[in-house]
Amino acid sequence: MHVTESGVKGLSITTRLSTKMNRRIFATILGIAFCSTYLAGTISMVGGLHDTTSTLAASFDQGPLLVYTDEDFAVSRIDASSLPGNNTTFVAFCFTNVTLRDFHGRASENVYVASVYDPKNTLGFNMTDETANSGVWMGNKLVEMLAADSIPAVANMSYILAKEDKSVSVYISYLYSQDSVVPDDWLLIPRDKMDMLRPDLVGNYSFLMIVDSEVQYEEQADFPEDAEASPTTGVLGYFEAGIFQVEKGLWGIIFMSGLITALLVYCIISIETEYSGPTIRVLRGIGASREYVVRIFVLKALFITLFGGILGTAMGFCAASAVSSVSSVMNIMSFIRPLADARSVLLPLAISLLSGFIGGLWPAIKASRMFAPRRGL
Repeated sequence: MHVTESGVKGLSITTRLSTKMNRRIFATILGIAFCSTYLAGTISMVGGLHDTTSTLAASFDQGPLLVYTDEDFAVSRIDASSLPGNNTTFVAFCFTNVTLRDFHGRASENVYVASVYDPKNTLGFNMTDETANSGVWMGNKLVEMLAADSIPAVANMSYILAKEDKSVSVYISYLYSQDSVVPDDWLLIPRDKMDMLRPDLVGNYSFLMIVDSEVQYEEQADFPEDAEASPTTGVLGYFEAGIFQVEKGLWGIIFMSGLITALLVYCIISIETEYSGPTIRVLRGIGASREYVVRIFVLKALFITLFGGILGTAMGFCAASAVSSVSSVMNIMSFIRPLADARSVLLPLAISLLSGFIGGLWPAIKASRMFAPRRGL
């Protein structure tokens, strides 16, 4: 009796041989599943991070926008009468750089001094009533810079701010937090102090940041003709570029995952062909072709990798969701939500199947050459 590859009996034999399970195959499936878990989880987390970044970027279509008349903020000057209207959230800054001295003659140059006009307290440093606020805020990095010049940054100690032939005295009241959106090498001072240091800014501002507006900048009235606008969403652009770099790095993960899967499949199919030697002898003896034997073990390799890929993909989403949930509880990466899309589902399965085919093909070909069919049957 010859094996009929298209008949019911031939299909039954092929199915039984290619899907036969044992402990070795089960362990291999688990190994492949772990590879797919890592791949699927990583892809879904990167997809979620990319989606979050895109959403943030889209939400800032109207701002923030940095408006100035000179790239050197120490000489930029915007007329206060051109500030945006009521439907615009903005923060205006007076800015210059000074030399800071203590009363022992020690000095530190190029200290950035700013006054803040923040009607809606967007930054958390509301100095709108600038003439009444005598407090001075110092950034953490500025403390280190002064220390390098042997100047102690102590609360309620008096200092002298000097610019050319103008000078004022201030005392430090507060040290703002590490997570502040204000650069931490700035010294925030009341407006009346800034007016003394830079008289050309009396009633005016160096630059402003439009946080949100119902009116496009080009349609804002009364802005000076020489004013320039620079979208600060460039920060998000750098963030998105970083995500794209991570996505490119995924190909390295894909290669390693595929290579490990191919090696696992190669090993298990090589072992299975040795244990299936008697069966191959019988099949070849009753007339089974070499292609038929190859097909059996290639199908077995695909069955193993498909099973492992499906299991691993499911485990990957579970693992990514668990990491995201735990991180959210611990306030770590709480803004990342795994994203299950076609790529994160199909790519691990496709890599598993391709690796399984490559890893199982060579031992399957070797198995088909093990025994020659008997003549005369």
